[in-house]
Amino acid sequence: MEKSRLLPKEAAEYLGCRYDKLLQMVRLKQIPHYRIGRRVFFTKETLSLWIENLERQSLQG
Repeated sequence: MEKSRLLPKEAAEYLGCRYDKLLQMVRLKQIPHYRIGRRVFFTKETLSLWIENLERQSLQG
């Protein structure tokens, strides 16, 4: 199954956050991403799982 690749601007739009905030999270390794050379990519499926995990953690804390 092929995953939906997102560019940073697309990922920021999907998450509903600012582009510069997303790049800051990448630099701090706070969000799942991958690189090819200097380019940064995301997958929609991985971001969805990441969001679900954050939601679960918020209910436990």
